[in-house]
Amino acid sequence: MTTEFKMKRPRQLLLATDLGARCDRALDRAIQLSRAWHAALTVVHAVEQVELIDDEPSWRQPPDAALAIQAELEDELGEAGLSSIDARVLKGKPSEVVLKVAEEVEAELILTGVKRDGALEKALLGDTVTELARQSRVPVLVVKKRLRKPYGRIVVATDLSELSRAALARAVDLFGPDNLVVFHASFAHFASRMDDRVAYESELRSDAIQNCRDFIRDVAGEEAAATMEVMVEYGEPDLLLEKYVQDKQVDLVVVSTRGRSGLLGVLLGSVAMRILDSVACDVLIVRS
Repeated sequence: MTTEFKMKRPRQLLLATDLGARCDRALDRAIQLSRAWHAALTVVHAVEQVELIDDEPSWRQPPDAALAIQAELEDELGEAGLSSIDARVLKGKPSEVVLKVAEEVEAELILTGVKRDGALEKALLGDTVTELARQSRVPVLVVKKRLRKPYGRIVVATDLSELSRAALARAVDLFGPDNLVVFHASFAHFASRMDDRVAYESELRSDAIQNCRDFIRDVAGEEAAATMEVMVEYGEPDLLLEKYVQDKQVDLVVVSTRGRSGLLGVLLGSVAMRILDSVACDVLIVRS
């Protein structure tokens, strides 16, 4: 059964921030998407309980951390010039606070940032990012790159399973089919036993490309199947994507997950977390 997907932009975005340098890039991307999609933006920050300092007078005790941080955050966000932006600072475990607020405001997309290795500028996943990726019922956009332009080249990783339909469908919803590349990592089984390995692999590649186009047609329609770029390569998906992202200057990779049960990425087996960790660009995680 063919499903035609039209552009379906989120009406409510949520940015999870720790107010550190790790989330500056995510904040910039959240503001850009909020403007482009005319979506409301809620910014949420979680704080731990502030303990009183023993043997200190009252005026040297810490103020209510949540209220102080919220006031500071609202001042900073006011400079963005967005008409519909809301700041919330709550006490609790970050992932739990973010998911609770996301449900309350009916967020359709959660954005968050990553830590960085200053020496190598490598993005480092934290516990909050991992928990959001595993538990969120709405897509999670993990922002790694500085904002220079709207998303251009977008790669949808797929193993052509029913599970991976969600990634392609949501990518088409958000960005349209024009800039999408469907990326399928395959394995040339028994190639080493073939007399003409090149011809064997070429035939397998042709079949895989046709399967990808059939997959696109089933998810996004005939026009998308005819125009969308398809990339089929042999090898491990995470290693191939890491190189492809670097060589082709990819802005965003989209992957599907099954959420709380099993591995983070049933799509592409056990390598989905490695894709999230290894590629240098932003990653959109879509729950199937």
